[in-house]
Amino acid sequence: MVWSGVSYEGVTEAYFCEKCIKASAQVYQDMVCYLEKIVKPLNNTVFDKQEWSFQQDSALGHKARSTQTWLEIDVPDFVRVEDWPSSIPYLNPLDYDLWSVLASMASSNCHDNLESLKQTRRLAVRNFPMEKVRASIDNWLQSLKECIAANADHSK
Repeated sequence: MVWSGVSYEGVTEAYFCEKCIKASAQVYQDMVCYLEKIVKPLNNTVFDKQEWSFQQDSALGHKARSTQTWLEIDVPDFVRVEDWPSSIPYLNPLDYDLWSVLASMASSNCHDNLESLKQTRRLAVRNFPMEKVRASIDNWLQSLKECIAANADHSK
């Protein structure tokens, strides 16, 4: 499992979970060092005290009440799990546009071992084209409007 934050202001480094660990809410919050050590400081690092919102996908650790409570307390603004339609991936720029770019950058060559894949993934995140990130985020509002117009119908 790998985590990286993507925003109009920049892309964070890639963070990896240990091999063969099930990503429960506790693992997500503690072992990945995700919330306290990575997400909370974004306010003062990537965003330099600007307004920002945090969005996750519907992974079980993300949806957990303990994760949601932590976010309520420690993140200036976030999209609550009940407010985000997890079955509509094209409403999330990462899902509909950016992960495939990152995957192709990191997986263009075969890897003999996990460390080689991790190094390639870290390099891909560092070299991720910000113009692609910004274009995807700029198109996000139009995707939301189209979804509303289609009444969230997956077939449209």
